[in-house]
Amino acid sequence: MKRHTSQRALGTPRSAIRELLKLTEKPEIISFAGGLPDPETFPHEELAEIAADELRGHYRNVLQYGLSEGSRTLRRAVIDWLRTQGLDLSLNQVLVTTASQQGLDLLAKAFLDPGDVIFCGLPTYLGAIQSFSLFQADKIGVPLQEDGMDLDVLEEQIAEARRVDKVLKAIYVIPDFQNPAGITMSLEKRKRLLEIARQEDLLIFEDNPYSQLRFAGEAVPTLKSMDENGRVIMLFTLSKVLSAGLRLAFLIAQEDLIEILLRMKQASDLCTSKLTQHLAARYIKDYGMEDHLRILRERYRAKRDAMIAALEKYMPTKEGITWTRPDGGLFLWVRLPEGIDTEEMFPRALEHKVAYVSGSAFYVDGGGKNTMRLSFSVNSEDEIEEGIKRLCQVVREELAAKRVGLTVA
Repeated sequence: MKRHTSQRALGTPRSAIRELLKLTEKPEIISFAGGLPDPETFPHEELAEIAADELRGHYRNVLQYGLSEGSRTLRRAVIDWLRTQGLDLSLNQVLVTTASQQGLDLLAKAFLDPGDVIFCGLPTYLGAIQSFSLFQADKIGVPLQEDGMDLDVLEEQIAEARRVDKVLKAIYVIPDFQNPAGITMSLEKRKRLLEIARQEDLLIFEDNPYSQLRFAGEAVPTLKSMDENGRVIMLFTLSKVLSAGLRLAFLIAQEDLIEILLRMKQASDLCTSKLTQHLAARYIKDYGMEDHLRILRERYRAKRDAMIAALEKYMPTKEGITWTRPDGGLFLWVRLPEGIDTEEMFPRALEHKVAYVSGSAFYVDGGGKNTMRLSFSVNSEDEIEEGIKRLCQVVREELAAKRVGLTVA
């Protein structure tokens, strides 16, 4: 049936991470691969009570079709919540999506034609790469520094793309605890990025799944809260802070952009589940989010600390081996010496019953072969130490096999 398949479908591979997770489902494997929230943080008892009440008392409403824009009840609840974080939004500036992956899909559908340029980090979120690739955008990678995207390089790349008559559309960033690198963009760079977008007439796609999960350092304003020109479209999800299974997220932008995105959504799914929207809205209104978020932050801080301590204890001492120390989120990023390919190393890791995601999956230029992403979110602290111990043994063996420096701890 290949003749009947579109070129777009033929050119779209399966998700590297989703396929990888199939290999790591065996209970004996300690997996740092998936960015799954800790299920023990899901407020299941509260949601069960809300669900029973909604289904028994309001079934005519919550089991029916809903507005494509999303439930007014949920949008109002989120608007009230985000007002405390510097965002003063109207109902028509918020579009509910079926998780943030649909949001990325809608952004690509609405704003990217084949060959259009979108700038993104090196590395950047794999799900965004998939969406932009599906719509045949030209993805230009911008190296990351400790405080975010290298904006000097970005300006050089913009000038070069304009020189060859490319159509430039947007910059995609995850400014807080970036997936996969775990770094946070500084306030100074956020201001400069907004100015670059204004000068170059570009949109900014601000992916914001983790900013609520800061457990160290000072909070930095979102790009959207600093946006004076209506160029920022923010994706905000409940997957990491309430429940991934609810499949709820939001696109936040000025009204004319939301209107375009709404048309794209209507062609995709008509509406997001009204039931899950009302569960989330009731939870936010009845219980609030701050106490729940406080629990998440404490839990994830302890897990991050356990992973860093284990890396410091077990990782071989070799120049070129580094890892990030995120102030929040779910991930840290490990860099190994040049000459080590973490994709080639992966089968050895499975033999040792430990898993990660090879860093090359997050690069749009074929780089990152000597890097890997580790998630500290879902495993217990004891499992984290044992898993890192196994992983460090794999690295030690790989260094010896490739003869890339043999000084080990």
